[in-house]
Amino acid sequence: MQSDLLCQTELASRSNAAIDFHRGKILLTNQNSKGTYVKADGGENNFLRRQELMLWGGGFISLGAEVSEQEEGQLMRYVCE
Repeated sequence: MQSDLLCQTELASRSNAAIDFHRGKILLTNQNSKGTYVKADGGENNFLRRQELMLWGGGFISLGAEVSEQEEGQLMRYVCE
């Protein structure tokens, strides 16, 4: 598997998550047991473990820890337009 985005954090695995565009939707799929957190702007942390979530609007993605527990440099910002 090829990685297009590399994250330097001890909480991420080699293949932590995938983002795909499928049938007009942007899907984030967690692929490991450590989990992925997604927090949409103005929303709560959503925890994914071997699950998928449709992304919309904007927000943050965090690998292995809640968004609120990460430093800004450890977060990935997403915007779906």
